[in-house]
Amino acid sequence: MKLKTELSKTQLELAIKGIQGIAHPIRLLILYALSSKEMSVGELVTLLGTSQSAASQHLSKMKNNGILESRKKSNMVFYSLKDPKFKELVTTIIKIYKK
Repeated sequence: MKLKTELSKTQLELAIKGIQGIAHPIRLLILYALSSKEMSVGELVTLLGTSQSAASQHLSKMKNNGILESRKKSNMVFYSLKDPKFKELVTTIIKIYKK
């Protein structure tokens, strides 16, 4: 018997990619920070208290996993959530674990 799910194979793969993309404390904090507004790499580095190199690696992974998008303005890079569903995801995570 084959297990039937509400998600197609493609949707399931996207869900797994999204979950893997935030499965790290710094990436989860980035998701939380960007759920309220777009931020530059410098702002995120200051907020996270991490090196620019570490922040950039996490931002790159999240962008590759389809969670974030970026735009360049002169020599600054700004990141934001690519899809509103990621804001909903962080809200749900907070609701579940805040108890």
